[in-house]
Amino acid sequence: MPTTSPAVAGTRVRLDLDEMQGVWVSVAGLHEARLVVCGSRYTFELSTGDVYMGVLSLDPDERPCRMDMRVEEGPIRYRGQTGFCIYHLEGGVLRWCPTRPGSGLRLSSFPSVDDDKYLSLVFRRARPRRG
Repeated sequence: MPTTSPAVAGTRVRLDLDEMQGVWVSVAGLHEARLVVCGSRYTFELSTGDVYMGVLSLDPDERPCRMDMRVEEGPIRYRGQTGFCIYHLEGGVLRWCPTRPGSGLRLSSFPSVDDDKYLSLVFRRARPRRG
């Protein structure tokens, strides 16, 4: 069974992380949200007013790709917990779906963006504001 060298795996992580840098706004899903990625840190804001901040790590070698988001700031019940997400990144579009932080679960496929059991969202890179 072939294995991926650590150098190749690290390159894939860097490529995805580089592509994720910046501001993303939701364009599909049951909730409006904004995701900001700066280095390996993130801020995730829901239109309900909930804000989550923390550190993310990627595993683009799994299918679907995996993202772990450790919550350092946000609702008290989730602080210190990790949300296990899946993602797909292509051409300025990020499809993303987490499970509840601390649940220990990760989905194996993307649910519909209309499924109210999950926070399944599609993001597009935000366009810079013109001043």
